[in-house]
Amino acid sequence: MASYQVGNPQLMGKMNRATVIHILTKFGPISQTQICDLTGLSRATVSTIISDLREEDLVVSVSRVASKSGRRRVLLELNGDAGYVIGVDLGGTNMAGAVTNLRGKVVCSLKQPTGSSAGPEAVFANLLGFIRRLADESGIDQTRIRGVGIGIPGVVLQQQVVQWAPSLKWKDYPLAERLSEHLDYPIFLENDVNLQALGEYWYGLGQGVDVLACVSIGTGLGAGIVLNGQLFFGAHQAAGEVGNLVSDTSQLGQNYPGFGFLERWACGRGISERYAELSSSSELIPAEDVFRLARQNDPTALEVVKGFSEHLALAVVSIATVLDPELIILCGGVSRDADLFLPQLEKLVFPVVQARPRLLVSELGDLAGVMGAVALTLHNTNEELFTSYKEAGE
Repeated sequence: MASYQVGNPQLMGKMNRATVIHILTKFGPISQTQICDLTGLSRATVSTIISDLREEDLVVSVSRVASKSGRRRVLLELNGDAGYVIGVDLGGTNMAGAVTNLRGKVVCSLKQPTGSSAGPEAVFANLLGFIRRLADESGIDQTRIRGVGIGIPGVVLQQQVVQWAPSLKWKDYPLAERLSEHLDYPIFLENDVNLQALGEYWYGLGQGVDVLACVSIGTGLGAGIVLNGQLFFGAHQAAGEVGNLVSDTSQLGQNYPGFGFLERWACGRGISERYAELSSSSELIPAEDVFRLARQNDPTALEVVKGFSEHLALAVVSIATVLDPELIILCGGVSRDADLFLPQLEKLVFPVVQARPRLLVSELGDLAGVMGAVALTLHNTNEELFTSYKEAGE
């Protein structure tokens, strides 16, 4: 059972401060009056918080605009250069990362192989070296780095421990603790698909959207869910595992080890396997090659893309029906070829659902997970700057 902390002036002060910083980060430049309107906080409370943030050089005035009364209002925004964060999207094949300022402006970005075939400790060594390289090549004063966020292709507990990441061969791996032995920054971990959704909410197509789902189609299939600005995890940290959906009653009562039933059809590996099966080939070719063949009107490739689209539509219909999101974003490596299946997906999904969500392809691309890791870090580091709602309520 969850525990709850009784409110007190100090706790409420931290929560109010976190709320104002959240608004400045998401909507700045913005006036104090607009902050009051969005948060419901009194003018006196907002004025005190802004005054404190100014003294700490965390807020700057950027312009003045005329209000309806004719008085000129000062617009405020977070001082991005007051600190920096590192975001890393750790994949089974490659890792991508970026250093950004507090407003998400990218200072430096890198990508390199994960090296998972060499074993779990090799992955750790490569990740540690990658983070150090990002910090070095950014050219910033490393004492101003406030933390590191990392997206993990697996199950993460309390943003600290990797319970299971098959592609990295990590099981109950204390990654945050291990990294903290070598780095002076706070470390925060989260599932990679959740971070893609968070990245879209803060920096991508999901800006201004209250109910958002991000469907990641890569080696596997999964969905990240954002409700009113917060990641939704579910009771067992399993929300969004759409790869486990089935298409009819014949698939019930069976085990699907490794990949779920739907995931076997609606992901990159599934595309490769279906093409090999239909073409009677003993070799798997990458999904992007199957799409390339489909563009050349290869009949087998076209049949594979059709089956992939139909199974992906099942996932989209389920998400649209249960969550009623305003927007569903397709991301992950397979989404690069969405022009070949998005029109068919819309034809299959929209007649079925009661309310049509917008269905778009990510514009952040490979940076979605990285920017989600940045957002995770921004809202969990430095208690005096970014006290998160979760920390404030525990």
